[in-house]
Amino acid sequence: MSSLPDNNKKLIFAGSITVVILGAGLLSLEWAQAKMGMVLQKTPTPLQAPLPSLPRTLGMFMVPPGSADERLSAETLAVLGTHDYLIRKYQDTAMPPDSPASLVQINLNFYPTDFATPHVPNVCWVGAGLQRVKDDLIMIKNVPHADGKITSLPMRFLAFAKPNGAGSGMPLMFSHHSGGDYINTAYTFQVDGKYAPNTQQVSAMFWHAKSKYGYDCKIEVDVLGPSTRAEARKTISAFIRAALPAIERILPNWKKLNARPAAGAGVVKKKMPPS
Repeated sequence: MSSLPDNNKKLIFAGSITVVILGAGLLSLEWAQAKMGMVLQKTPTPLQAPLPSLPRTLGMFMVPPGSADERLSAETLAVLGTHDYLIRKYQDTAMPPDSPASLVQINLNFYPTDFATPHVPNVCWVGAGLQRVKDDLIMIKNVPHADGKITSLPMRFLAFAKPNGAGSGMPLMFSHHSGGDYINTAYTFQVDGKYAPNTQQVSAMFWHAKSKYGYDCKIEVDVLGPSTRAEARKTISAFIRAALPAIERILPNWKKLNARPAAGAGVVKKKMPPS
């Protein structure tokens, strides 16, 4: 029987090595899930309701007459990585209509498996030509939740300036003023029922999760008028306090999804007939 050519031997050897590496990788994943309690293959997490079902009146904030939710193009959605989103304007009716900080925009991006992180202004807006001038971590106090609790919510609070000629295609088309007026925005993520203000925390929370479900949602609030940091923070805080309970009633009910039946639950004991 003739021996195989050297090239064929090399192909067979390379194929064998590949099989061994793949097998080792699968064993490593199984070991991580079994020994470390990690669930690496997440089940898509369902929303409780579609994002556009968010009420059009949230406390003192209302959708302006004639305003419609923004629809993104197929190309933009491909970059965004999700079709579950909501971009909608709200007016603070407690403020004069011409107040720079009275109009806000909510931007929700939902990812049902935690594998993708939503785009954030400190990346996207800079890429569109805006100049980031402020970047702070803030805590919004006295924020109510859907379950009745009141906590402080962490958010990343950014301000941008628009250099002349920059920002083509951006919805916020006004110039930076030397008096301290900026394009202001703040965002946080709800990740598996908890909150994190940056993308690094989102990834860390996913890889340490032990539940079979995993999701994240960016909650971004943009102030659509050139405003000072103090004006923008006041408006963003008021909107979050008004909107978050309604947003949480739309996002997945994390506790319900991961609730385990109590011991003996579902077992019905039959009574013995009298003898």
